[in-house]
Amino acid sequence: MIAALAAALSQLDGTGPEPVRYAVIDRSGWLGDAARRDIIGSDVALFLDAVAGTVPADPVLAEALAARGAFEARAVDLIHTLSVESGRLRAPAALHERFAGWWMDHPDAIRDAAPEVSFTRFVEVFPARPLGRLGGLFSDGSLDGYFVIPDDSVATGEAPRFVGREAAAGDIEAWYGAVTEALVARQRVLEANEDA
Repeated sequence: MIAALAAALSQLDGTGPEPVRYAVIDRSGWLGDAARRDIIGSDVALFLDAVAGTVPADPVLAEALAARGAFEARAVDLIHTLSVESGRLRAPAALHERFAGWWMDHPDAIRDAAPEVSFTRFVEVFPARPLGRLGGLFSDGSLDGYFVIPDDSVATGEAPRFVGREAAAGDIEAWYGAVTEALVARQRVLEANEDA
């Protein structure tokens, strides 16, 4: 589904540059997934904040705004799952399910209402080939780079390393680095509290 977002965004006619497409090789076992959830959560919050003062015509969005606090965390979890697995819900019933489906189907509406959401600039892709063989995706243009998350950033302080096109490196490294740095700092505090 993230690839679908990238495809939809790449068809924009002059509204901005194409987003940087990246993948993640996560050797830590947790940081890549935590970053993905954090990014989706931030994007959902930015979007809902942007449309909070409006009266949306779409009934799913109107209901989501009215019940925001009650469903937002579950919607973020479901959007994460749908994004990673390129999935679809057969018959969404609960509000968080209907909103997650709406989110996946309406990237243009999201971008128009909240142009600062991350997927207007950066889109994580999930290649079918093994992550260790991503180099070939550079030549066909389907990937601009990838992050390698080290085994234990909490203990070592080592940041994810970006491998890719030089033109894509600066902004995405700063953005993804800030996301992962905050998560690592939070994990350090949790581990310190457990040891105390």
